[in-house]
Formats: sequence, structure tokens, C-alpha cells
Amino acid sequence: MIRTIWLKLENSDGIVLLMILWVIAILSVVVLEFSFGMRTEANMTKNFKEEAYLYGLAEGGLQRAVVELIYKHDPGVQQKRKALKENIPPEKEEWITDGRSNLLPFVQGECEVRIMGEDGKININTVSETFLRKIVGNMGLEEETKDVIVASIMDWRDPDDLYRLNGAENDYYQSLPDPYYCKNGNFDSIEELLLVRGVTRDLFYGRMREEDGKREKIGLKDIFSIYAFGEQIDINSASPLVMRMALGIPVGVTRLIVKAREAKRVENQQDLIQRVPEMSAFIGEIGRLIVYQPRSPYYTIESKAFGQGGSVRGMKTIVKIDGREKKGYKIIQWIDAVW
Repeated sequence: MIRTIWLKLENSDGIVLLMILWVIAILSVVVLEFSFGMRTEANMTKNFKEEAYLYGLAEGGLQRAVVELIYKHDPGVQQKRKALKENIPPEKEEWITDGRSNLLPFVQGECEVRIMGEDGKININTVSETFLRKIVGNMGLEEETKDVIVASIMDWRDPDDLYRLNGAENDYYQSLPDPYYCKNGNFDSIEELLLVRGVTRDLFYGRMREEDGKREKIGLKDIFSIYAFGEQIDINSASPLVMRMALGIPVGVTRLIVKAREAKRVENQQDLIQRVPEMSAFIGEIGRLIVYQPRSPYYTIESKAFGQGGSVRGMKTIVKIDGREKKGYKIIQWIDAVW
């Protein structure tokens, strides 16, 4: 009898121990799940905070660029800068609008800002078919691909439904899996080129290419604009890419032009040849395509913020500098995320 009771007690202790172990295991799982959830929420909060911080940096870079552009169009500021000449501190020097990088340091990161004057590009709505063919050809495309792109761009913007050889009109665009109509009118944004037959995303945004030991992206978006004055290019705003692709200036000579205008803007053709003698071999052919003062008040600004952990946040805008506006400028296009 006593032995039986003792065995029952032993069995009860084993059951209790087993139940305790199960409870501990369940609690461990709950605690681990709770910890994982808390860690996930902490990382989400951290990422959101960093994203908001980088967004603020990028937007701040855009606003700084707008201020620089307003100063650029302010006769009073320009007069003071001319009076000071070499006495202007580096941080107050005028930003050059040829797409070069301007770095703004911050406590927890930095911001890279680029300003591209739209007058340093070619107007896609007014460029002639001959000039368009030359530019697309300089991008290194095969002859058949070049013919399709040029003809299709011309068909897209002309008002009729007659298509050129290798071009495209409604019958082509309506046969696509997601059909749409040919515009038969001017481009309303440069991104509209992505709808044109033959224009791929790589061609529009840029394909990596190596030239003279330097790798760079060459895209239609960097050459064409709907806000440029026409086929003439402001040599003080044109990027080296535009000078090569549109004007056919060799790499070495474009570098000399960039170096010359860093010290002082190029005033006229005589000034250009005097400061860059190598241009005399090309000026006879392309001189009519070059101007020396911007005629368009439109600018593209790209701003990218870089965090300490390697995070990047970018944005882009097109602005019109106009003294008649309350703020002195007008936002024409705003792209909230650029990578």
C-alpha cells in the first residue's frame, strides 16, 4: 500500500516537471516572438527616421540650388559678384549649371546637387530630322535601330497619320499588348520618349559606356529637353556629353572647354577660340549651333542625399526662374524618388 502511494507520488512529480518544461518552452517562444517583433519595429522606426532625414537633406539640396539660380538671374547679385571678382569666398561662388557635382556636407551625411541648364540641351520638339539623326548616330547605335528611333520620333510629333519608312503610327501602337495612340503632337515631357517605338529604358536613362578610359551613362534624357530654346546650345551650360553627342566635339577638347569656363564663363566665339585654341578646327562647322548666353530660364535639379550607413535618397525637379512669381521661381516638374 505504502509502495503504491510512493509510486503515484513519483509519477505526479514527473508529470508536474513535464508540464513545467512545456510552459517554459511556450513562454520562451512567446518571448522570442515578442523580441523579434520589437526588433523589427525598432528597425522600421530607425529606417523611417533615416529615410525622413535623408529626404530632408535631399530637399534641402534642391532648395539651395533654387536659391543659387535666383541669384544667377538677379542683376544686383551679379553686379556685386563682378565687383568682388577674386575676393569671393569659395562657398559663395556662383554654381555652374552644366551638371557638375556640388557637395553639401552635413553632420550625418552629405548631399550631392547637380544643376543642368535646359538651354544646354536640344529641344526634342523642334530639332530637325537631320540633326536628330546625327545625335542618335553619335550614341553608337546600329544603323537599323537608329533609323527606327529617328523616324518614330518624327512620326510621334508630326500632326498626320502618315508614317515614314521605319516609323510608327497608330496601327503599330494599337497592336501592342497595352495599346495606346500615337501623339501626333509635341512632346509634353521628355519622359514621353519612352512611349516611342524603339526607345528603350536603357536608351532613355542611359547605357553604361566606356570612352577614353572613363565609364559613363549616355541617355536621351541627358541630351534632349522640351524647354530648350531650339537646336542652338549654350556652351556655358552644355554638359560634356551634349558637346560630344550633339556638337561632335572630341573628349579632349570638351575637357578643355569645361576647364576654361570653370574660371570664367565663355563670352563669345572669339573668347572661346582664344581660351581653347583647339576649337578653331571645329568652329566653322558647328559655330552656328553655339550660343554664349542662356535664353531659357528652365533648369533641371537633381539632389541625392547619402547617409553614413550607405543609404541613398534622391529627388529631381525642373524649375523656371521667374521674377514675376511670388517666390521668384515656379516648380514645373517634381519627381520624388530618383536612385
